[in-house]
Amino acid sequence: MLALILLVVMAPLCAAAAPGLGARALGMGGAYTAVADDGSAAYWNPAGIAQVTVGLALDGGFEGNLKQIDALREQDPAALDGTLGLKGGASLILGNFGLGALTESRAEIEPAALLKTMRIDQTDQVFFTYANEMTDLFAFGLNAKYVMANTERHTATGMIDQGEGKGFAVDLGAMFKVGKIVRVGAVLKDFGLVGFKLNGVDYEWPTRLVLGGAVKAPLLGTVVAADLETPLQGDEDPAFRIGVEQPFLGILAFRAGGYQEDGDFNFTAGCGLKLGPVALDVAADLGLGENTAVYATAQFKF
Repeated sequence: MLALILLVVMAPLCAAAAPGLGARALGMGGAYTAVADDGSAAYWNPAGIAQVTVGLALDGGFEGNLKQIDALREQDPAALDGTLGLKGGASLILGNFGLGALTESRAEIEPAALLKTMRIDQTDQVFFTYANEMTDLFAFGLNAKYVMANTERHTATGMIDQGEGKGFAVDLGAMFKVGKIVRVGAVLKDFGLVGFKLNGVDYEWPTRLVLGGAVKAPLLGTVVAADLETPLQGDEDPAFRIGVEQPFLGILAFRAGGYQEDGDFNFTAGCGLKLGPVALDVAADLGLGENTAVYATAQFKF
């Protein structure tokens, strides 16, 4: 039973779907390791905040039907039809330092349960970031983060079991500039400083190595990016993400991308409006079957 709860708790940390902060990044399929130059940079590549002097970003998003939010709030399986996911986050960058938080909740009906059973997964993380531009061509960054995870299973009669986990980990990131139009990024994500504790028992972190590249076309400003994420534990397959962004007049931007999950390739799309240091971005994840996930970010950046 403990192993089953562990899988449920760790699932939000291991998902291959476009995760994280920032509608711009999500509109590009999460292919952001070598871009990472806005308020959400620390999540994708901590070295990226060296490209930002001051940045503040507020994020939110949902998957499924928001009319069913009472099912999540009241933990009522009878009120849930399908899946409901909620996400919120914030990040602040000041010079070489950053601070961010991300919370994700997901409720769904377990298909194989004898009684109608709703599983609720909750993941919260807070991260502190430091980055330094070592040379004009190379930057290094580090996230120190605290992660908390919780899972509950409910039937019409109430909660039937619960699991909780917490732990400390780091992300190590690097950003390389190759000429004026090419960037390469690398991140070691979720490297555990101590074991991830579930009900007092230590488990391995889902550590991954992410390599990314991005090219920005002269004159047109088109950005094309790709990431390859490789798990360093278990037998999970590598995940591939790709994205493109096309700006217009320095004000509008249109984005498209996709990511690999469970052998399928899922598509994303988004757009953005930028007026001076203020930007508003929206994105949609189109690869979730009957559900479409929608994300929005408001940010201020110099």
